[in-house]
Amino acid sequence: MTFDLIRKLIFLSLFFSISCSKNDFTDNFEKDIHDQLSTNVEITLTKKGNVTAKIKSEVLKKNNQSLQLELFDNVNVDLFDENFQQKSLIKSQSAMVNEKENKIKAYGSVVVISNDGKILMTDSLTWDNNSDKIYTDANLEFITSDSDTLYGTGFKSNIDLTDWNILQPRGRISND
Repeated sequence: MTFDLIRKLIFLSLFFSISCSKNDFTDNFEKDIHDQLSTNVEITLTKKGNVTAKIKSEVLKKNNQSLQLELFDNVNVDLFDENFQQKSLIKSQSAMVNEKENKIKAYGSVVVISNDGKILMTDSLTWDNNSDKIYTDANLEFITSDSDTLYGTGFKSNIDLTDWNILQPRGRISND
């Protein structure tokens, strides 16, 4: 092999490796692009003109094409009834708002606190603005009073946690 041929082979191999790396980087970069990035946000959701939720978050990423909002860091969702009375609070590490489906999916250390003191803890939870229900398929802990704690998998309830159902319950209830 001549020196020129070796030099051309080295150049071609460098060219292809740089080209591939650049394409991989470009593809990954394009996937992470959002139309909007905001900090310290508050969003109001409505149904037929009535406020149903107020969402607060440290970081918001919005994708206009998919109508998805990604919320990160200290996500708080206040849920309201038809009379604009606050009924419960959902806290989580992150959440996705799907504007097409009119749903919020909360993730990471999710806690729901009703106004009368009931507490639901789980890893993930969905609130459906159309049906005004919250639900999860995940494991959960549900505290209904000072002495009643229920555990289970799968949960469905109205927003104030007064009409609830644990799909696969386990736990202990005090008969005081």
